Amino acid sequence: MKFQCINNFGKRKTSWVGQIDTIKGVKENCEIEITARGHYYHVIFGSHSYGHYLCIPNWNVGCEMADFSDLFWNTERLAKNLNLLDAITIATAVKEAEKILNS
Repeated sequence: MKFQCINNFGKRKTSWVGQIDTIKGVKENCEIEITARGHYYHVIFGSHSYGHYLCIPNWNVGCEMADFSDLFWNTERLAKNLNLLDAITIATAVKEAEKILNS
């Protein structure tokens, strides 16, 4: 499934296409494989007793998340460990994956 990423941070707006190649699991515990901008991400996300989490083992990244649809907050959290464009890509993919899992 292809999805559109948009960088609204800064003065210049940019966009690119990402793709969810694989989606497995349920909203509470899901794995997706994403490709975008020449990068590959294996993302594991879900819920725990106090909220939501996201891990990207092949990038050595893990963090707490807000609601999966909250692009701004989730991008900010991911950008502490990744560059901004990668953070936007992953936050957008998680939002799109949640839509699929909720349908």
